[in-house]
Amino acid sequence: MTKLFTLSVDTLGSETELNDILKGLNQSLLRNLNYKFQLYGPEKIIKKKIENYKRLLKVTEIIDCDSYITMEDKPSDIVKSKKTSSMHLAIKSVTENLSDAVLSFGNTGALMSLSVLNIKTLKGIKRPAIASIWPNMKGESVVLDLGANTKLDSRYLIDNSILGASLASILFKIDNPSIGLLNVGKEDNKGKEEIKLASDCLKDLSQNFIVNYYGYIEGNDISTGRTNVVVTDGFTGNISLKTAEGTAKLFQSHLEDAFKSSILSKMGYFLSSLAMKSVRDRLDPRVHNCGILMGLNSLAVKCHGHSEFRGVSYAADIIYSLLDNNVNKKISDYVSEMHSKLTN
Repeated sequence: MTKLFTLSVDTLGSETELNDILKGLNQSLLRNLNYKFQLYGPEKIIKKKIENYKRLLKVTEIIDCDSYITMEDKPSDIVKSKKTSSMHLAIKSVTENLSDAVLSFGNTGALMSLSVLNIKTLKGIKRPAIASIWPNMKGESVVLDLGANTKLDSRYLIDNSILGASLASILFKIDNPSIGLLNVGKEDNKGKEEIKLASDCLKDLSQNFIVNYYGYIEGNDISTGRTNVVVTDGFTGNISLKTAEGTAKLFQSHLEDAFKSSILSKMGYFLSSLAMKSVRDRLDPRVHNCGILMGLNSLAVKCHGHSEFRGVSYAADIIYSLLDNNVNKKISDYVSEMHSKLTN
């Protein structure tokens, strides 16, 4: 019997338009027929707009709420004051087994705090991390942390290595994925003390065949696909993410200007339009904009606060794939196995 997966979606608290959310979910539903949805937001407005998506309407439950967490709300304040918010209710649905995963476009800190408080972390993981799948010259890589923990801590880096390796092994279907630790240089004497401590520990784990640690990598190694997993702290990771998004937009803008510069250029674009579309889609930051909260007992995903329907669709596809592959159970087993080896 084919299992149905229910995704709870927080529709409020961001600049993402409801139309984009509905269109994106509908596109994902066309590819993933065993999907159901719970939409948290104003019932009257959602009911009116979802009428345009008959298939989506049939598999969607609308939970009426107008309270939401703003981007300015402090995570420390929302625990008591925003218990009826769309984000809080969506997360609670997962803990009450009413849904299998939660998707939000809102306040990242609030999503992390509420998820840790309600869903809780896997045994052996101190703090969750935000992971994303980035395209590179060789295919794709898992990059984390992208903003969950801005504090540089060797323990977090080691946990991120284990979480990233588990996700990469499952998504990319590879054994023993390689791990690179992002640093200002590849020499052993470079970097902050916390990074050096994490590197020394990962070297020991690698020598004992617990992980496959490549060593230090630099920023340019991310795009070349030097390793399957790129590990860094949340401060550096978030800056890297925003820089990559800006670079992709700059590249697309210059490319469009170049093809419009002359008649010959326009003809060249016409002849290569299919190939160029493939490149644009692969590098489009609007698509690769979802962050997976790694290290929780259930799946939670954060999308960009100003997502378009392509990004919503991509995020829903990723979530369905992760659920269909029973990723959280596999990650939990992987983490337990790694930590048991650490203690032996």
